[in-house]
Amino acid sequence: MATAMDDPGKAMRALSKALASFGGRVRLHLRLVSGENGETLEHWDIQGGAKSAGKAERKEPQKADVVVVMRPETWMLIAQGKLAPYEALYSGRLRVGGDMEIAKAITRHLTDPASTYRSPCS
Repeated sequence: MATAMDDPGKAMRALSKALASFGGRVRLHLRLVSGENGETLEHWDIQGGAKSAGKAERKEPQKADVVVVMRPETWMLIAQGKLAPYEALYSGRLRVGGDMEIAKAITRHLTDPASTYRSPCS
């Protein structure tokens, strides 16, 4: 049975809502890399924080605080709560760039590493 988290767009919008209560303004650039040789990129501009309702658009942002790169199937596993972001990072399935202090703050905002992982998008 398909769920809302089986749709990357819905999952991105859910992520932006989860970031709406982040302490300050934040902008993520999620790059979903597809194809055998990574030749296809899907860009997502995710905004949140500072009294924002959150916003997710399928476009490449001009600026971003944090850039996250992964394959769509990795993103869906994370959105479904089947894969912890830390596990994806340490196994090489997810890469992070940009302001690492903001990236750490976002991670703390979305999940407590000491607790069982729950999807920020559910």
